Amino acid sequence: MYVLHWEYMAGSIVVQALLQDADVAFEARYVDMGSGEHKKPDYQSINPTGRVPALTLPNAKTIGETGAIVTYLCETYPDAGLSPRPGDADRPEFLFWLNVMTSTGYPTVVRWNHPERYVRSDAAIAEVEQQGLADLNSFFDLMETGISGQNSFLESGLSALDYYLSMLTEWYPDREMLFSKNPKIAAVYTSASNCPAYKQSMNRHALPKAAA
Repeated sequence: MYVLHWEYMAGSIVVQALLQDADVAFEARYVDMGSGEHKKPDYQSINPTGRVPALTLPNAKTIGETGAIVTYLCETYPDAGLSPRPGDADRPEFLFWLNVMTSTGYPTVVRWNHPERYVRSDAAIAEVEQQGLADLNSFFDLMETGISGQNSFLESGLSALDYYLSMLTEWYPDREMLFSKNPKIAAVYTSASNCPAYKQSMNRHALPKAAA
């Protein structure tokens, strides 16, 4: 059985959705990052980066990094239709945009949301946060131009890209404005968020009301 190491409103959102679409059994094991559990030896022996998500495989090996996990699940369960198959015409497009989301989108969200990780003074923190939001807006502008489908990122239909992009919008401070400015992103989100797998993942990952 798989074990998904997760935290509220983390990259584990997309991983859980894909596990459910692949119809594989998994245990969800909560990692309390607020209390520093991810920095403790027990967790770092599983994932030495100390980041979430991580996915322990049925063979007891663990992989981290959201992009790596997404790629692994897509390749391991091709019949689930999580991505174009090797040899499909839009396979290169899928890999390109997945890597843009993981290498640009996700880190930009982190930089905007946690500027204190990068600088120390209050003035610098405010500047990094402001620039982070500007860069995040530029990222979503890029995503809008990259969408080739009507209600999905790829013209060929739903894929892991839809879940990943929808997850990234979950962290945006004003989604009404974001969707108004980017109607293609809005259409992708509407379609993905109506999928049972994404709904179930968000039901688990949404912040408890006391912490929201």
